[in-house]
Amino acid sequence: MAHVIDLSVPLVANTADPNVGELEQWTHESGPARVNQASAALREQLARDLRLDAIPQLDATTFPDGMFLSNEFLTLSVHGGTHMDAPFHYGPTSNGHPAKQITDIPLEWCMRPGVVLRFRNHRPLQSITAEDVEAELERIGYRITAGDIVLIETGWDAALPDPQYFTAHPGMSVEATRMLVETGVKIIGIDTNNFDLPPSHMIREYARTGDAKHLWPCHMYGRQREYVQVERLGGLDQIPSAFGFTVACFPVRIQGGGAGWVRPVAIIDEGDQA
Repeated sequence: MAHVIDLSVPLVANTADPNVGELEQWTHESGPARVNQASAALREQLARDLRLDAIPQLDATTFPDGMFLSNEFLTLSVHGGTHMDAPFHYGPTSNGHPAKQITDIPLEWCMRPGVVLRFRNHRPLQSITAEDVEAELERIGYRITAGDIVLIETGWDAALPDPQYFTAHPGMSVEATRMLVETGVKIIGIDTNNFDLPPSHMIREYARTGDAKHLWPCHMYGRQREYVQVERLGGLDQIPSAFGFTVACFPVRIQGGGAGWVRPVAIIDEGDQA
């Protein structure tokens, strides 16, 4: 029997997060009144489709127990919550070809053997280097295979909802990213807000040095070699062993999108684990 571990973080409005805006909730009790408030388009449709001259008003007496259906309206970027960055996010081309949008990501990439590399001892704003990755692979006794989904654990998901989650996390270096991608990895996930170091830190370093190499270097690398990032993972510490499990991370299909929300899971075959 398989055990499934949720690797996402919840979508929650946070003033420190520019990618998630306000959440408007329609409760069951307020539903009838809300529908009446927002019903202009609905009433036009009913009048047209049903040819009704008088459209009935909905109120608390219309539905059982005076309650209608709940509904939620969330102002949200495709980079809010746990999400997958497609190559199109990095630039219009990747490796000399039109970059894949989120609807172009092959589903075969999204359900593959997983390996989790643990870097919980990394300090805030510290880059994960190629040497760090090599040492961790040696420690766990694993060799990357083309198509593996690599998960980078820093433990930084535990910082939510503290603003430091967005401003002080570790991040991948372009050298570590290149090493994995050139081994045949298509999807790399991380439990931080950004795959690179925090935007505020990168911009500060650019202002200090004038060197654009500090600005989203792993994202920019995606223009050279095709790969996919999953950002804002959570719960990687719940995966019992570093490999021997499957990751499933299918993105929502957003036409023309450079990213899409995803609820990734680790699937543990308990027979294999035993």
